[in-house]
Amino acid sequence: MPIKTVQRALHIRRKKNAHVFRNIARLWEIGEQVETHQQILDQLHPWGDHPTLRFDNGLPKFLMLLGALIFFVMFALPSIGLPFILGFFSSIVLLFLAFILYETDDAIQEVVRYLEEKSIETRYHLKFGRTPEHLPLGMNSTLLINQLKNSFPLFNKGSTSNQIPWYASANISDDENHQYPAFIFQYTYIEETHIHDADGDKVTIRRTEKNQWGVFIFETQIRGLAVTNLRRDIGFPYEVRWNSSDIQINQQLQIYGMDQLQLVKTLNPALLLRLSDFFKSRKGELIFHSHQNMMCFLGEADLFEVSSKAREIQDISSLRGHLRTFRLKHYEQLCSDLSTFLK
Repeated sequence: MPIKTVQRALHIRRKKNAHVFRNIARLWEIGEQVETHQQILDQLHPWGDHPTLRFDNGLPKFLMLLGALIFFVMFALPSIGLPFILGFFSSIVLLFLAFILYETDDAIQEVVRYLEEKSIETRYHLKFGRTPEHLPLGMNSTLLINQLKNSFPLFNKGSTSNQIPWYASANISDDENHQYPAFIFQYTYIEETHIHDADGDKVTIRRTEKNQWGVFIFETQIRGLAVTNLRRDIGFPYEVRWNSSDIQINQQLQIYGMDQLQLVKTLNPALLLRLSDFFKSRKGELIFHSHQNMMCFLGEADLFEVSSKAREIQDISSLRGHLRTFRLKHYEQLCSDLSTFLK
């Protein structure tokens, strides 16, 4: 009987998806309880239950296909009569059932992102949504971010929006294992182009959203220096251009300061070599504040981008493999280069 077949399909589907929901709930519990990256991996193996992380949507897909087929067959009928009406309502019911029975992957993706973030925090010692601990306690994060943005002439882009929506505090070490407080961030700005129509109303004809990523580093020693390889000026107060005796460095970097004497004192051969090495693998702008012990680098590489060998996460085993092998490759490269540069 068709009814028994549907009942059996619903029972099997409900049983399979119940495993997935239990696994999702258990993953949330693991993320809330563990304190290290290795503890996350240990909790995922052995799992001891059905390890699936893939919803069974075979039935709703079949109902959707059947409903669509009936809907198109109706138009082949010679006239609009009872068969047409029955077919129309049948297709609507089938499509509605397919819609309410279909399980999206949103819950799975959400818990995977949560475990990714937890793994990043424990593995890379990044504290998302937190400001560096050496800064005054109780300071409003929005106020702090605005102060940092106003301290460097890199954040005046965007005619409509100009913000740092995603950030984390960290510590970056140099070759001598000295710890520098750091603030890793994503910078987002929006440019809009407007014209006025015949009625005088402003109309947006182009909207461009741009993302950049960077780092503020505190307790640095150099001051009043700006370096870029983007072939453009930095801006006030870094308006004095330095030309090195090394032709290759002049071709690679544009170096600015506040006055020529200060640049002569600062730019020794060792520093020029470290600057050249730092910019070999990236595009961006590096500024040492004019009177405070902090620097800022802003570039195009996504420092929060997760790269993984796992192509698709369908069960606990593939999730564990993803969490074990994923990397923040751009962040790792930046930290490695900074460890050599900040000495």
